[in-house]
Amino acid sequence: MKEKGICLYHRIMRRENFETAANDLFHLLRNAQEAYPDKARILYLDIDGHRNAEGGFDEDMLELQKEFGIGFLLPYFTEVYFPLISLKNTKGRNNDIPEELVIENKRNRKDTGLDELYIENYSNTEFMSEKDVYAYLKKVSSFLVKYNHKHDNRKVIGQKMDEHDRLLFLWYDYIKDVINELFDAFIYGNLITTTAMTRALMESYVYLGIIKKEKSGKLLEQWFLCSTLAKLKRNTHKENGELYNSIKAFCKHEEIDFQQAYNQYTKGNENSWLASVINKKRITFRDACEFLGEENLYIDFQNASSFIHSQDIVSKIMPFTWYSSIYAKFYIMMTYIFKTISLTDADKETEDAMKNLYMELEELGIRYNQMEKQNPETSG
Repeated sequence: MKEKGICLYHRIMRRENFETAANDLFHLLRNAQEAYPDKARILYLDIDGHRNAEGGFDEDMLELQKEFGIGFLLPYFTEVYFPLISLKNTKGRNNDIPEELVIENKRNRKDTGLDELYIENYSNTEFMSEKDVYAYLKKVSSFLVKYNHKHDNRKVIGQKMDEHDRLLFLWYDYIKDVINELFDAFIYGNLITTTAMTRALMESYVYLGIIKKEKSGKLLEQWFLCSTLAKLKRNTHKENGELYNSIKAFCKHEEIDFQQAYNQYTKGNENSWLASVINKKRITFRDACEFLGEENLYIDFQNASSFIHSQDIVSKIMPFTWYSSIYAKFYIMMTYIFKTISLTDADKETEDAMKNLYMELEELGIRYNQMEKQNPETSG
């Protein structure tokens, strides 16, 4: 009798080198073992680009499929399906997976990244290069990498879940993407982008926070229908066919009156899905913040909005002259990263790590505020 197992899928992008791809595959394997201990595993791999002049795979992807894929990965899988070759493990699957992947004899590989296109902004990156700030950022980076690997919902395929959980996981994945790009934007000194993305994270925190607070699957359904039906209203008739049928199928599955939902959500604004918990005709983001008990968040949101909107000149006057002004943006950014991660069913280990990082974040701010009071000429 064939052993039941799980299917894993990974796609290597054209800009990723051997080390990046190998580490991603290793963590995919580790996550699968943690989520489904000792279950049979089948790996499917796609590779974008990475071709030489003759049309074959480049050196990195040949090594990845042959030496790493067959030599290292195959013993931990039942079957592997690579673009170059597909194999079954006939020697018995090994479930004793190492804690870490160590790649020995790293060679100087051709840079396939986009760093050479980056335009340096030295005035905005000096703060990040300070020794204590860099040390803290390194800890945050390690924390986020560990969090992403632990909560990687997209790489393990085939798990059974109801529609409510599926919608939540979609939201969680979006939040992880926002957090990753937000952190990277700050590292590279893209402080205007950082502020705009922090604003997006605040919105996710408020709306997801209300859903988690109410513990209502119906509210999650209402959010989904309001969002999708609003798009249906904006699209042309020709574009709506597939979306229309998908929404009708969802309503039928969840025993929802499609016509009633259509009439309700295409006439209201983007927050009309909150009508069941906020008794107002037209619900604003401020109303949502107040309902969640996050009035201070709305003040932070207004400040961020003023900074990224061009007509507010006051917020444009020397916004990053002092290290403390950059720290202020960083503090708000990290605060909402931690608050939002807490909503994504974070475990105790993750919560404890965030508490420690938050305390270090506050200590960092105290040091830089004191330094600038004592030496006002040492600005960023």
